Amino acid sequence: MATIRTGASAYLKYEYETSYGTGGTPNKKFGLQDRLTGWTLSHNRMDLKQLDQTTINKYAYGQQNGTLSVGFILSNPWVFEALFGPPATGSATDSVYPHTFGTTAGNKTMNSIVCEVGYDSDDAGSNTDIVRTMRGCVANSIGISTSIGATVDCTMDMTYGKESSPTLTIGSAPTEPTEEFAYTFAHGVVKVGGATLAQVQDIDITFAQNPSLLYGIGANQAVSSYRQVFDMTGRFRASLLNKNLLENVLNQISKGSSGNYSETIGGSPEFELTFQSTSSSVQNEIKITGTGLSPTDLSIQGIEPVEPIFEEINWRIKSATIVAKNTQSGAE
Repeated sequence: MATIRTGASAYLKYEYETSYGTGGTPNKKFGLQDRLTGWTLSHNRMDLKQLDQTTINKYAYGQQNGTLSVGFILSNPWVFEALFGPPATGSATDSVYPHTFGTTAGNKTMNSIVCEVGYDSDDAGSNTDIVRTMRGCVANSIGISTSIGATVDCTMDMTYGKESSPTLTIGSAPTEPTEEFAYTFAHGVVKVGGATLAQVQDIDITFAQNPSLLYGIGANQAVSSYRQVFDMTGRFRASLLNKNLLENVLNQISKGSSGNYSETIGGSPEFELTFQSTSSSVQNEIKITGTGLSPTDLSIQGIEPVEPIFEEINWRIKSATIVAKNTQSGAE
């Protein structure tokens, strides 16, 4: 009797391509407890009708495209290359290297990925092992979120345009990074307008690069990709302690006693979200710094007997940099 596969018989790994659809040998791990939360492949069938009948006459097929959704716990920074390109690595201080992702103008080219997923079968000689390789994967978005009592969870949604027939030679799980630290809510610090926010209950940030796949006459697979507006948005919910954020929204946005109009919240940093390990002899850190912070809306929750009052802000930033610190001199 055939064995039913579970996640214990599967692996997932990725690598950055040298150019769209080519190069790269998958061996990277997305993060801790990584998993595929969604996976589809379409060949965009076209149903052709015909006069003098009500049934479909013929089928034709269009572009090949697929989607991959990956979930994982934030434990290393290397996935951010999908958004910002390879990091600039500085000199080590006490064996700790800084890796900087991102520029003010933003990365203008796409960083494509090759992903490999393998399912291992326990049925000897049945040729039911399956290895699928997805090329030309581009990140639609990467989301980061955490809340009280939870890990720092990430989602990465990808679109891809090149997949060939599966192979039957099973590979191996990706090599684990030298340093994998499970970041949780307790390792986070949020700053807005230069001040640390107290009693934050939950926070999330989404980097969406809104990519499109490019196809050409003569093939059903994508030949390239391009990015459009880089959206960086988020939300946080914190205890209502003062009127600062309310005034920012009411005044669209005014700062200081003079009440002069300002386009963004201002301060240094305007927005900063830091996750920093506390249980390691070498402190790992991932710091997201945003400029051009503007609130989208403000909502108040919990004005009822004996319940805490929270304010929730949706916001947008214009640009971001991510600086990761660890003992690795390069990506793993």
